[in-house]
Amino acid sequence: MKLNAEFFIRLIGLRDAYTRGHTERGVFYAQLIGKELGLTSQEIELLKLGGYIHDVGKVAIPDVILLKPAKLTPEEYEIMKLHVELGYEMVKDLEIPWESLEVLLYHQEKYDGTGYPFGKKGEEIPLLARIYTIADSFEAMTTRRIYKRAKSWNEALKELEELAGKQFDPDIVPYAVRALSRIRALPLGENNCPLEIEKIRWSFYYLDSITGAVKGDLFLPTLRAFIEKGEPFCLTLFDIYNLLEFNRKHGWEEGNRVLKKLVEAINIQCCSAVDVKDVIIKLMKQDILDLTSSVIFRIGGDEFAVIAPYIPPQEKVINVVRTMEEHGVKIKFFQMQFPYTFTKYEEVLEVLRNFMKKEGKKGI
Repeated sequence: MKLNAEFFIRLIGLRDAYTRGHTERGVFYAQLIGKELGLTSQEIELLKLGGYIHDVGKVAIPDVILLKPAKLTPEEYEIMKLHVELGYEMVKDLEIPWESLEVLLYHQEKYDGTGYPFGKKGEEIPLLARIYTIADSFEAMTTRRIYKRAKSWNEALKELEELAGKQFDPDIVPYAVRALSRIRALPLGENNCPLEIEKIRWSFYYLDSITGAVKGDLFLPTLRAFIEKGEPFCLTLFDIYNLLEFNRKHGWEEGNRVLKKLVEAINIQCCSAVDVKDVIIKLMKQDILDLTSSVIFRIGGDEFAVIAPYIPPQEKVINVVRTMEEHGVKIKFFQMQFPYTFTKYEEVLEVLRNFMKKEGKKGI
């Protein structure tokens, strides 16, 4: 049983470092709850194994969905939900006890019947799965991700109580709260996936191949996280507002070269020397709040945003504009400083929409 568990946790860890840490912590919390309930040592072992395999089906989910840093669309979520049945198909013929397989099959079910994949409710859901659902959810509540802050320990415990009878078994929740109240957050654990492999994998999805900037997918989650952090930072927007005309005159290939030149100019004038692949790794490992360098995002066809934990001198930004004029394109820019010119995420979204609407462009 131990060998099987180690195999699955290594498999999941190589596919997605976040899922590995999530699994290890979830299993630990589940054991605490199980012991509080008075489960036998054999039942605890079955619960542990079920926890180790519960997300194994995620290895069959496309990277573009599994590794997405923002919230999933409804369509993407439907695909993600398939990980339960895919996982069962992967392991059903192995020598794994049925009680552990039940944890895999039913860990996404909810006590009120609104879960998936079968819509089971109440005691139709096996006991070990009802326990693991609480542990799994508690882990997710208390772990920071790029698109959401972690709840405090007390906030998460309160949410367990609020969801008793809805998402969770109301008879188990008091035991879970009692067990989890005795501890505090666990370290994230080790990631055995080689750093260079992770750099290549993340960069494949989130590094813009034309310009070398970070893709816009990561911009809004990063912006929200910086705002929630509450420390001063600067947001600078750049737009090549005559790029369409430039492309008609010189061709799309030359236009792409100019886009790359803009990012190079921003890097030289406004950013510290840092490998953008290292920045992407920080974003994906939830180290976003520890960033000390600027990040350039391509947020549109010819629009870029720079988030910096410091304020680039105005003359540096002007130098970017002048450099690009030498290449035959016109640049407009706009700077905002948190918390001096804005304090709320929604305020920035409105500015972005207005900035990108001009010249007949679509907003975010």
